[in-house]
Amino acid sequence: MKVIDRSRTVFSARTVVSAMLAMVFVYGAVFVELPYYVFQPGTAESIRDMVTVGDGGYPESGKLLLTTVGVSRTNLLKLAEAELRNFDVRKIDEVRQNGETMEEYDERQHYIMLTSQANAVQAAYRQAGIRYRIEGAGVTVLRTDPGYPAHGILAAGDLLVRAGGAEVRTTGDLTRAFAVKRPGDSVQVEYKRAGVEMEAEFTLKALPGGGGQAEGKLGIGVTTADLQRVEPEQSGKRVAIQAGEIGGPSAGLMFALEAYGRLTPDDLTKGYTIAGTGTIEADGTVGVIGGIRHKVAAAAREGADFFLAPKDWVSQETGPNAPQPVPNASEALAEAKKLGTSMKVVPVGSLKEAVAFLEKLPPKAKTPKP
Repeated sequence: MKVIDRSRTVFSARTVVSAMLAMVFVYGAVFVELPYYVFQPGTAESIRDMVTVGDGGYPESGKLLLTTVGVSRTNLLKLAEAELRNFDVRKIDEVRQNGETMEEYDERQHYIMLTSQANAVQAAYRQAGIRYRIEGAGVTVLRTDPGYPAHGILAAGDLLVRAGGAEVRTTGDLTRAFAVKRPGDSVQVEYKRAGVEMEAEFTLKALPGGGGQAEGKLGIGVTTADLQRVEPEQSGKRVAIQAGEIGGPSAGLMFALEAYGRLTPDDLTKGYTIAGTGTIEADGTVGVIGGIRHKVAAAAREGADFFLAPKDWVSQETGPNAPQPVPNASEALAEAKKLGTSMKVVPVGSLKEAVAFLEKLPPKAKTPKP
């Protein structure tokens, strides 16, 4: 007669179940994405090689650093890490626009960066007293609308070239090409995707009103944006910026400083490592950005001597419905103090103020060799 040890059988079964549950938990914690983004310290990168001047420009003894915030989708483990390390966590729908895909979000950030670069070049030219003109550089697709002809054919990042046989250099050109048509008419659209020329035929459809569009306006259901090229009167002063995969508007100030420094004979950096952040308008106005404390951490990690931070923004409106202040310089100062870094935070409100601060700096003393 065989005796079955039921206690051992139950123990073995429980062990197997526990192991399976542990595997499910680990899989979920590592491989299942949650509907959140985590924001944390990114990089502090020299922009010297990102900015080129037609005739080579003037040399610099120091370097300017743009700073970034690391943004990533999250899982359970990353969410726990974010809580422990005091990173910022935001829901996806607080970051992306309604119905926007990840590819469309990335393209929007890329377009915002291109606009920021154009503003930075204009601001640098104005500060340096260089005359320039603005030229249309094409129309890019930001997103397509489900239920309309362009959806599933055109994609974010496509560059529209011709519509109905007419050249497309601005969104106005596209609108005029559609305006001579009637609902149900077809239109041939030529476009470039990753440098490859393509074409497609679309049947025009009446678009809903709203968002600045007239009721019944014809289209193919695509959101576009105009690209600009900033051309100086002297070709040797042409500034080009290549920022790679970096997106968003917050590198505007540093690009403007790099361009200005290379366009003018005085050494703006004077041997220092100068990090910073801030949006910029064509007139040189510097605007606030998000996640500045993470950028301060990245700059301190790279040993920056100074950090240029936008001045805190305060609304001119009063009352209970007035917009809330946006701290930047004050938050950067607090983070630098918390980190215990010797890096000095400098509040600036314009490119002119940033240039004035750097011009007053004495040359950095050389560290004696041991």
